[in-house]
Amino acid sequence: MDEALSELVDEYRIRRLILTWLDGIDTRDPAKIRAAWAEEMETEFIGFPDMGDGPIRPGRHRTADRADGLIRMIGQFSMTQHVSTNHLVTVDGDRATASAYVLATHHMAVEAREPWSVIGARYDIEAARIAGDWRLTRLKWTRLWTSGNDALWAEAGKRLAAEAAR
Repeated sequence: MDEALSELVDEYRIRRLILTWLDGIDTRDPAKIRAAWAEEMETEFIGFPDMGDGPIRPGRHRTADRADGLIRMIGQFSMTQHVSTNHLVTVDGDRATASAYVLATHHMAVEAREPWSVIGARYDIEAARIAGDWRLTRLKWTRLWTSGNDALWAEAGKRLAAEAAR
């Protein structure tokens, strides 16, 4: 395979990892999330909604733990939809960077309040080829705008805390 075609295949595989990860969130499938990420991941969040002491924290994490916590958190919403666009991928040997814009819609049934929270965010991602396969290794999540009821995130945090206390 020539170099240009090889680079296109690598870019495709990295885009596919991003889409698999986001599909794992929306389908509540931690196996898809784990399949997209390396065993350890690093995260940074700029402007993430306040959910109290929830599972979304910056720093280094075991991906299996992060996937399970993310599914518990997202499970507090009755539905989510993450639409990912404008994927720009740059491959440099066995390392890559990518960016994407995400429109994330979240619904939670709450009494007498707006049930929707919609967030526009930018994802800056790093990936590495590990044992011959591409895996995501780092996420910088930056909120660009929001619409709807941002208080749903605090409610999700309260519901998670109540679950943990049982």
